[in-house]
Amino acid sequence: MSVPEHKAPAVESYVRLRALEMHLRAHGFATQMVAGSLVVRNMTARSLCGSAGVAGDVIACRPHEDDEGRYWFFTSWQQPIAESDRITDALVMIKGYLGAPA
Repeated sequence: MSVPEHKAPAVESYVRLRALEMHLRAHGFATQMVAGSLVVRNMTARSLCGSAGVAGDVIACRPHEDDEGRYWFFTSWQQPIAESDRITDALVMIKGYLGAPA
Protein backbone atom coordinates (compact mmCIF):
# COMPACT_ATOMS: atom_id res chain seq x y z
CA MET A 1 0.00 0.00 0.00
CA SER A 2 1.49 3.32 -1.00
CA VAL A 3 1.20 6.56 0.94
CA PRO A 4 -0.92 9.22 -0.79
CA GLU A 5 1.37 11.85 -2.30
CA HIS A 6 -0.06 14.69 -0.20
CA LYS A 7 0.73 12.78 3.00
CA ALA A 8 4.22 11.61 2.05
CA PRO A 9 6.10 14.64 3.52
CA ALA A 10 4.36 14.22 6.89
CA VAL A 11 5.20 10.51 6.93
CA GLU A 12 8.80 11.20 5.90
CA SER A 13 9.22 13.78 8.67
CA TYR A 14 7.62 11.47 11.24
CA VAL A 15 9.89 8.53 10.39
CA ARG A 16 13.03 10.67 10.54
CA LEU A 17 12.00 12.28 13.84
CA ARG A 18 11.34 8.83 15.33
CA ALA A 19 14.84 7.71 14.33
CA LEU A 20 16.33 10.77 16.02
CA GLU A 21 14.12 10.17 19.05
CA MET A 22 15.51 6.65 19.56
CA HIS A 23 19.07 7.98 19.59
CA LEU A 24 18.23 10.85 21.92
CA ARG A 25 16.54 8.49 24.38
CA ALA A 26 19.56 6.17 24.28
CA HIS A 27 21.63 9.18 25.38
CA GLY A 28 19.34 10.02 28.30
CA PHE A 29 17.07 12.70 26.88
CA ALA A 30 13.33 12.71 27.61
CA THR A 31 11.34 12.89 24.37
CA GLN A 32 7.76 13.14 23.22
CA MET A 33 6.16 13.44 19.80
CA VAL A 34 3.71 16.36 19.73
CA ALA A 35 1.87 17.69 16.68
CA GLY A 36 4.40 16.40 14.16
CA SER A 37 7.42 17.65 16.10
CA LEU A 38 9.76 16.12 18.65
CA VAL A 39 9.92 17.68 22.12
CA VAL A 40 13.37 17.01 23.61
CA ARG A 41 14.29 17.68 27.23
CA ASN A 42 17.46 17.35 29.24
CA MET A 43 15.95 16.80 32.67
CA THR A 44 19.34 17.11 34.40
CA ALA A 45 20.44 20.44 32.96
CA ARG A 46 22.12 22.96 35.24
CA SER A 47 21.60 26.67 34.97
CA LEU A 48 24.50 29.10 35.08
CA CYS A 49 23.94 29.64 38.81
CA GLY A 50 24.16 25.88 39.42
CA SER A 51 20.53 25.18 40.20
CA ALA A 52 18.78 22.23 38.60
CA GLY A 53 16.46 22.89 35.70
CA VAL A 54 15.20 21.54 32.41
CA ALA A 55 16.66 22.46 29.05
CA GLY A 56 14.47 21.66 26.07
CA ASP A 57 13.57 22.31 22.48
CA VAL A 58 10.99 21.34 19.88
CA ILE A 59 12.67 19.76 16.86
CA ALA A 60 11.03 19.74 13.44
CA CYS A 61 11.98 17.84 10.29
CA ARG A 62 11.27 19.33 6.89
CA PRO A 63 12.85 19.97 3.50
CA HIS A 64 15.64 22.55 3.61
CA GLU A 65 15.17 25.17 0.90
CA ASP A 66 18.92 25.84 0.69
CA ASP A 67 19.82 22.15 0.27
CA GLU A 68 17.77 21.11 -2.75
CA GLY A 69 14.81 20.08 -0.59
CA ARG A 70 16.67 17.45 1.42
CA TYR A 71 15.14 16.77 4.82
CA TRP A 72 16.83 18.49 7.76
CA PHE A 73 16.18 18.76 11.48
CA PHE A 74 15.47 22.30 12.70
CA THR A 75 15.37 23.95 16.12
CA SER A 76 12.25 25.70 17.39
CA TRP A 77 13.86 28.99 16.33
CA GLN A 78 14.18 27.66 12.74
CA GLN A 79 17.94 27.06 12.79
CA PRO A 80 19.12 23.99 10.85
CA ILE A 81 20.63 21.27 13.04
CA ALA A 82 21.74 18.60 10.57
CA GLU A 83 20.55 16.75 7.50
CA SER A 84 18.08 14.12 8.70
CA ASP A 85 20.14 11.15 7.54
CA ARG A 86 23.03 12.38 9.72
CA ILE A 87 21.60 11.32 13.08
CA THR A 88 24.95 11.40 14.89
CA ASP A 89 25.59 14.96 13.74
CA ALA A 90 22.12 15.99 14.94
CA LEU A 91 22.73 14.28 18.29
CA VAL A 92 26.05 16.09 18.77
CA MET A 93 24.48 19.45 17.93
CA ILE A 94 21.53 18.89 20.29
CA LYS A 95 23.87 17.82 23.08
CA GLY A 96 25.83 20.98 22.39
CA TYR A 97 22.98 23.35 23.07
CA LEU A 98 20.91 21.34 25.56
CA GLY A 99 23.81 19.74 27.38
CA ALA A 100 24.35 16.02 27.89
CA PRO A 101 22.04 14.38 30.44
CA ALA A 102 23.81 13.21 33.57
